Amino acid sequence: MVRRNREIKIILTAVLAAVILLFFLLPAVLPSRGIRAAGPLVVDQSGVFTSGQVSQLEQAAAELGGRYAMDIVIVTTDDAGGKSAQAYADDFFDYGGYGVGDEFDGVLFLMDFDNGEIQISTSGSGIRYLTDDRIDSILDDVLAPMQAGDYYGAAQSFLDATAAFMAAGIPSDQYNEPESGGNALTWFEGILGALASGGMGLSIFAGTRKSYRGHPRRAVFDYQKNSLVDLAVASDADNLVNSFVTTRRIPRATTTRPGSSGRSSTHTSGSGRTHGGGGRRF
Repeated sequence: MVRRNREIKIILTAVLAAVILLFFLLPAVLPSRGIRAAGPLVVDQSGVFTSGQVSQLEQAAAELGGRYAMDIVIVTTDDAGGKSAQAYADDFFDYGGYGVGDEFDGVLFLMDFDNGEIQISTSGSGIRYLTDDRIDSILDDVLAPMQAGDYYGAAQSFLDATAAFMAAGIPSDQYNEPESGGNALTWFEGILGALASGGMGLSIFAGTRKSYRGHPRRAVFDYQKNSLVDLAVASDADNLVNSFVTTRRIPRATTTRPGSSGRSSTHTSGSGRTHGGGGRRF
């Protein structure tokens, strides 16, 4: 009996040791999202880059992403599959397995030759680094070479401008602003609201009409006939005695919103993740 208990203790100790060892080894075995994506950082589906240019862009994107712990991705396409440039960029990033860490930090630059647009999609810390104003500035730098047909130069301009803003850090007044539209009414809600408003209006009208019917009509007193004072109009012409005009300057309201330079507009992609970004036609 004592020997059997000793064997059970040895087995339990061995199992416990194996569990502890597996606990420490598991993080090293499972794939990590801490460095970069396993997929290529330059996906030239349109064939606008040479193999040498792809290698150079891939190296530059990897270095920039490694410096800030995020994935920097460049994509070209001739077929957006019926999607908008924004939806295609977001989905390519999400379903392509890109993004570092729990917030999927990264930035994707898309040359969409199908829709004729360039698009930037940001995720995680990429949203905070690249505010709306910064994205507009990057698109300004990229647009000229795109329109000139210098697609490699456009990709380089994207990387250079993005690197400069990353080096500047996250703006102190940065904030995320979800896109409006969550409060929009559906067609069913609109019809239901119209019917409810119409029913309420008819109810008020009927009640008011009923209340007027319940009161006898009062006789109208003829002031002109029964008055002791002559109220007849002296003349058909009206004489203006005097007039005064007062003028006052009304200041124009300003439309400038404080802190708008630090705004990062966000939206929800098809996968349910939060993205920022912006685009431009070329």
